[in-house]
Amino acid sequence: MRALRSPATALGLAICCALSVNAAEKTYAARNADVVEVISLVLASEVRANNWTKDDLICLSIDDRDPDRKLVDTLRQSSSNVRRLSDWRKSFRCGYHVYLRFVEFDQSQAARLRADVADVREINSGDAHFAVRLRNGVYAVRKSEGKWSISDYVPSK
Repeated sequence: MRALRSPATALGLAICCALSVNAAEKTYAARNADVVEVISLVLASEVRANNWTKDDLICLSIDDRDPDRKLVDTLRQSSSNVRRLSDWRKSFRCGYHVYLRFVEFDQSQAARLRADVADVREINSGDAHFAVRLRNGVYAVRKSEGKWSISDYVPSK
């Protein structure tokens, strides 16, 4: 983990907060069960990669929007303690932010998602003004025999 204390990080945090405000204005609704399964796989992978526990609150944004309540409830059933990103703006309780963006999605066989993950616990406590970037990269997800699985993760440089 490395604290990013540069002008680029300050800009990133400003964008995060702006996205939080923007996310409250519109929501992301999954089109079908395939989309939900892909998002769930990527989120579960981030939980494992970052060693998060069931008690760690994770605020989520998908394509710069809050996930709708139905999607949040579905994701929470898969044992992640996920919330909408706009909830962080209200109470500053989420320790981590996950921003997902679909790069491409072919429902019959493949999807690619960009995932940006930040630790905002120091911001929540008032000890820092900058987020700590934990990970950032692109997931490749494939469908085989009716089941989705992660085939690759390429970290951004």
